[in-house]
Amino acid sequence: MRQSNFPRILLSVVAAATLYGQKNSIRMDGGPSWKGLSIRFSPKVEPDASDASNELGGTVIDLRGGVVGQRFIDDPVHKHSFGYDVRLEPAPDGNSAQIRVEPLHAGQHAVRSGWTQFGLPAGLPKYPVISNLRIGDTVALDLLINPSTGQKIVDYLTLVRTHESDAERAHDFSVADVQLTLDQPRVLVDGKPFGSGANTTGAFVWIYIKGRGRFILSLFPNEKFLFEKNGIAEADTLTFHDGATEVRASCNGPVAPGQRPYNLYLVHEPSWRPYSLSDSIEIGSADDAAWIVGKH
Repeated sequence: MRQSNFPRILLSVVAAATLYGQKNSIRMDGGPSWKGLSIRFSPKVEPDASDASNELGGTVIDLRGGVVGQRFIDDPVHKHSFGYDVRLEPAPDGNSAQIRVEPLHAGQHAVRSGWTQFGLPAGLPKYPVISNLRIGDTVALDLLINPSTGQKIVDYLTLVRTHESDAERAHDFSVADVQLTLDQPRVLVDGKPFGSGANTTGAFVWIYIKGRGRFILSLFPNEKFLFEKNGIAEADTLTFHDGATEVRASCNGPVAPGQRPYNLYLVHEPSWRPYSLSDSIEIGSADDAAWIVGKH
């Protein structure tokens, strides 16, 4: 695949539900300067190959109190990463805005922080300013085009309000909606307090324990990534084992929906280490195992 010599900037009015249901969609609310507006990002491969080539990961990082957003998209099939800065400038009417797409700054910091999977992110050939966007309008940015197949990676940016209505947020229930939650987990190793973490929620949560590596946990089996049944999620506690050693994480709230205990499935990465080695415990999460298993 090769970058096109120009990005496609397509402004179209799209029904919100059309993009909100797309896999891997993520939103940035920004800070006070965004005045109650938000950008929803939805990466997609076009045309849809309906296979692994359409599995894109991504994240958004807010900087300077939400004044600037940094957008990262990962293409695990071709091992490309893309990145750019984005600013939103609301109009006085509160119903429209201007979006500035700018070159990514501090790209090496993004790599060191683990915000991108495949090295220094590639930039866009051009960095547009899109004016007069109304609520519900969508901008489509072509990031990469394969001239031999016509397939391309597109990032859709949709202008929405920070607080959407129930109708705007509604979608059909799926397995992807079932998540684990770690609310200030206190970790005990063989019954002895070892450390505590902050908060995280996702389909896959992980706990790094100094001297033991990282444990990636899920409520579902996953043969592709070799998750093995190891432990139980019940009420406010996760319990699993590292060999003969019991690890327990007690949280401030339920770790899974429902009232019954659930089996836990686990991948253990004993050699994994965080960038900072000062803490005995670190936690994190993701909505796709491909974003974290085997990744730093």
